[in-house]
Amino acid sequence: MRHWTVQIRIFLVMAMALQLAWAGNRPTRIWILPFQHPQADSSLDYLEEALPALLAVAISRSDEYAVVDRQHLNQVLAEQSLTLEGLTSPDTRHRVGRLLGATVMITGSFVQRGHELLMSMRASDLETGIITATAEARGPTGQPGQLVSKLYRRLAGHLDRALPNLAPDQIDETPLANLHFMKGLGHYHSARYSHALAEFMLAAEDKQLADVSRLWLANTYLAQQQYAHAYLELSRLKRGGSSNLRENEIAAKMRECEKYLIPEDVKIIQELAVRRTAAKE
Repeated sequence: MRHWTVQIRIFLVMAMALQLAWAGNRPTRIWILPFQHPQADSSLDYLEEALPALLAVAISRSDEYAVVDRQHLNQVLAEQSLTLEGLTSPDTRHRVGRLLGATVMITGSFVQRGHELLMSMRASDLETGIITATAEARGPTGQPGQLVSKLYRRLAGHLDRALPNLAPDQIDETPLANLHFMKGLGHYHSARYSHALAEFMLAAEDKQLADVSRLWLANTYLAQQQYAHAYLELSRLKRGGSSNLRENEIAAKMRECEKYLIPEDVKIIQELAVRRTAAKE
């Protein structure tokens, strides 16, 4: 009997060690909520989704950190009979955050004051429910990317390794093109896909944002089940060999498209991608 007890203890210790090792290998997961905009100004509504999405795009470049994706969030909300609009209570947010496997939650809000935006951001520890860092600043209305970049870097500075450090140009590399990109993100998350496509196409004309805009063009086509168009954009990304995007993410999306395309179509699209990529060079 004692022999079996010892074996069981050894097994439990090994299982706990494996679980800790697995947890240690997982990237820190960050949950970024839509920003609040209490003013009745529809011209800036797109920033509610665009600003957090812009942060998510920048953070997702790091292998040590992950961002809660909308599909996972929607699944958890459905299981809890909740909606995004129902996440007003701090207790509810922290409960949902823990279900999402997130450790840090970022929230934000903004209002317009003349020609400036007044923006605030908060980071909360989802294990304790305590707000761990806050930041507030104002900046030109036409440069929201620069403002959210500044506030995020303040939060990351206060929290050490809880958030990844991002260089200033990782969020707002080219203000005008980035504005189109942010509008595209806002339209995408509001399911206004035709508007999202138009904005991402404009953003893709800028060399620095071309790759990430093309990825979001593919995401938008996928959301509309336009697999041939999505596959073309992904094929162009693959051929371009972007160092700013994860190869496994592109490959996974291409495999998803291939489920709905016949081999002949795949070959034609790949040949078209070669010609279009060559024409850009």
